[in-house]
Amino acid sequence: MLPSMEDELKKYFKGSNTTGTQPITLWLAVQTILSIKPKMILESGTGASTIVLSLAVKKLKSEDPTFDCKIVSMESVKEWYDVAQENLPEHHSDTVEIIYGPRQKYEASMFRGYIHSNIPDYNYDFVYLDGPKFDDEKGTSFCADPIYLYQKSEKKVLKGVFDGRASSAFVIQTLFGKKAVNYFIPSLAGTFHLQGGKSFEKFNTTDFRNMLTGRLYLRDR
Repeated sequence: MLPSMEDELKKYFKGSNTTGTQPITLWLAVQTILSIKPKMILESGTGASTIVLSLAVKKLKSEDPTFDCKIVSMESVKEWYDVAQENLPEHHSDTVEIIYGPRQKYEASMFRGYIHSNIPDYNYDFVYLDGPKFDDEKGTSFCADPIYLYQKSEKKVLKGVFDGRASSAFVIQTLFGKKAVNYFIPSLAGTFHLQGGKSFEKFNTTDFRNMLTGRLYLRDR
């Protein structure tokens, strides 16, 4: 998929106990990055995927020396952060910054989620969503970094990919509409596209519809 990717990942796995990322998710991420040419990337969950994202950016730079992009890779678990810092190859340090950000609760409308704390305040174009942990004592929540960034950003568009994180796909689809998400259950991966200036801070009764059977659903917002 990218020059030297296989060799670099083999070396990375030798020094890290990460389980890696699904090939389909990596493929979706690389294709999106090469297509939209982002200036700022947030990776939610550091790992082998960090190398692949950096290689995609370096490919764009090799084709256009004026192209510039920074990857901020967030890790919420100190042990994994230390491993990631130690194992990041030196030649990727000019593109990637790994930041320790313990997870913190974040609520969007009626939904309870978690974000990485300490995310630098940039206008991100692309998010690779693979963290933080979203289960807690109350059960399953969702990874909320994309929604948090979208609410803060001056930009009107934010694209990204999911690795797993079906609950995040569901929440984004509910808040932004069905067209905002393409998610494939067999592969547990997909893409998202946040766009539009509509507020989703509050729901009211006009946002709900019912079928003839009495089942409720939310209209696209």
